[in-house]
Amino acid sequence: MLAAAILAAAQALSPAAMAFVDDATDRLIAGEDLAPDFPVRLQELPPDQRLLVIVHLRRAGFLDDVVMPVDWVMSPATPPRAAK
Repeated sequence: MLAAAILAAAQALSPAAMAFVDDATDRLIAGEDLAPDFPVRLQELPPDQRLLVIVHLRRAGFLDDVVMPVDWVMSPATPPRAAK
């Protein structure tokens, strides 16, 4: 029981990852595609969070035909881009 609680806590999404998931869910409900800059936004997340978001996107039906190399998925986060 304790191991399951620790695993669940370790897999919790950060606020940035949750915002990405929420945006993707809203787009899915509206019948829209992901934002064109989604790879850039994904790259800003730490690898563990990026992987959790990718799993969510694949389960939601996004990224069916997108190949993401493991080295890209596991690469360090890039600094967030400056808002214009």
